Amino acid sequence: MIPNVNIKLGNGALGRVASTADGVAGLVLTGTAVADKLVLNTHYLLGGTLDLVNLGVTADNNFLVNKEVRAFYAQAGEGAELHIFVVADTITLTQMCATDANSPLNQLINASGGRVRLVGVNKLPKVAPTAGDNQIDDDAITAGASAHQVAEAQTKEVRPFRLFMPACAFTGVTEGLFKPCESSYNRVGYVLACDDNVNETRAIGQILGRASKIAVHRSIGRVKDGAIATNGFLAKDKDYQEGSTMANTLNDAGYIIYIKYATKNGCYLNGDPMAVAVSDDYAELHLGRVIDKAYTIVYNTYISEIMDNVSVDESGNLDPAICKNYEGMIENAIGVLMGEEISSFSAFVDPKQNVLSSSKIEISGKIIPQGVIKEIQFNLGFENPAK
Repeated sequence: MIPNVNIKLGNGALGRVASTADGVAGLVLTGTAVADKLVLNTHYLLGGTLDLVNLGVTADNNFLVNKEVRAFYAQAGEGAELHIFVVADTITLTQMCATDANSPLNQLINASGGRVRLVGVNKLPKVAPTAGDNQIDDDAITAGASAHQVAEAQTKEVRPFRLFMPACAFTGVTEGLFKPCESSYNRVGYVLACDDNVNETRAIGQILGRASKIAVHRSIGRVKDGAIATNGFLAKDKDYQEGSTMANTLNDAGYIIYIKYATKNGCYLNGDPMAVAVSDDYAELHLGRVIDKAYTIVYNTYISEIMDNVSVDESGNLDPAICKNYEGMIENAIGVLMGEEISSFSAFVDPKQNVLSSSKIEISGKIIPQGVIKEIQFNLGFENPAK
């Protein structure tokens, strides 16, 4: 061998981790095909409102698609990644969100390669939907159950997402109203906020855009992010401020609604409640998004370790050094990718695991999330210093 200096480059010592696509959004909407441009039941990836022009979409030929996509980009900003799937206006919300593999919702998620983390669905049928005894369109209620099942199934494939469902055809009556908070769909949030007084379509694209723009731990109702709209509605010709008397009822029922703050201009959101009891760990969107992000990080961190070899002690248990290595891997990944989105994270691997007999390692991880302030009580009064 010729004398020389041979250098071998090491790799993996920096502990770098791949970033995640937290705000990637998708929309499933009813609409109309545009000759040689927009094809129904087809996945499209958009990067801005200019893509609407390329698809031939206008307010005249596709009111809902035009409204929702423009509302999304008004919040998320041009350049945001948005996946859309347009279906015929005869398709119901329940059909959109059906559990079968070829449902529009499943097709959207699969076509995006599992990148979509936030979904909005909405419809504008030729015949306006009507409310049943639940004071909203029954189609939205059954669709919520299906959408949750789809989301749960996709999560098992490491494609977790949360979905906004329109509470269509709200009558403006709260007696007998369907209460999302009494459901068990923590991956679905019901939107009563309405940005379309003509057709009464709910503000799905607008709220989806706000959620897409902010970090996973932020609430879509965060006041520091500013008003989401200058004006809005709850029901036909019922301005959101006119509905302020029922705001507490709708809020407690678990709907996402517009609210007004004194001295602040415009509409704000009441928060991000999901269709589940408040006792559920993921009763709010931001908590669900935090756990979804951690879920994908855990998978991506450990998948490369499958079928690898590990050292064991004389009893067949894990080497303590191996345990520390596994703990450090996920603590580093979570720390890098979620450091400012959680309060803290810790992992633990019990060394008393007989890998030789089980071929399995169990790892525990605990997240302490950041809190969200919903009320500030300030006790203000006078004091007489002479007393």
